[in-house]
Parts: sequence; structure tokens; C-alpha cells
Amino acid sequence: MSETRLDPILLEVLWNRLVSVVEEQARALMRTSFTSVVREAGDLSAGLFDRRGRMVAQAVTGTPGHVNAMATSMYHFLREVPAETLEPGDVLLTNHPWQTSGHLNDFTVITRSSATASSSRISATAATLWTLGAGASARTRARSTRRGSSCP
Repeated sequence: MSETRLDPILLEVLWNRLVSVVEEQARALMRTSFTSVVREAGDLSAGLFDRRGRMVAQAVTGTPGHVNAMATSMYHFLREVPAETLEPGDVLLTNHPWQTSGHLNDFTVITRSSATASSSRISATAATLWTLGAGASARTRARSTRRGSSCP
């Protein structure tokens, strides 16, 4: 059986491109965020996954907790909505505390990032949204999220 090997230079170029894509994804989230936790502290993650939910690349920007939670949540997303059923423009969102990061202010968003079904790639971001329930006191926010403000 012959072994096919990528040229090391080509592999490095491809790897750097993947990392730059997800890094730009993370930076765009930081630039456009309304919450200082994401914008200034970088409490987020960004990644690219294959159609089976395996992480292909992750941004350097972000926090390890979000990266790991985002990678784990991908399996939960794809169990409910298989990659083959995702159409361009579909967006899946959750803040399920047992399937993502553990508390309701962290949201994970996934989208299909390729135009053809045969080469389906999925991009994902996770970020803390401290402004969830803005305008209410912290005590009221905590009580209202415990009553079910989570996004199914």
C-alpha cells in the first residue's frame, strides 16, 4: 500500500491559512462585540470543524474553556442537526449549560461555512454574553435565567 504524503511546505501553508481564518473569525467577534468581556478580555473561542464535528483548527485568541466547550458542543449540535442537513446560511445557537460551557451566559454559534454539501465545513464561535438580560439587577438576571431563559 503506497503512502501519500503532503509536501511539508504545502502542509505548513495550508495550516497557516486555516489558523488565520479562525483567528480572523475571533478578531471579528471581538471588534463587533457589545460586551467588554469579549471585546477586552477575549472571553471567546473560534474554530473550524469537519462534517463529523472534529476540530480542524482553532484560533489562538480566546480562552481554553471556550475552546474545549465549543469542541464538545459540536457533537451535541450534530446529533440533533446532522451536517448533511445544514444549508448555507443556517445558524445554530445554544447556551445549554450541560452541552456547552456550563453557564447560561456562554453562547455557542455554528454555521456551515462551505457552499457545497460534499465539502461541508462548519465554523463555530463561543462567547460570553454578560449583557444577557441587560437592564435588570444581577440578582434578577440570575433568577430569570434559572427559570429558563436558556436558548434551546
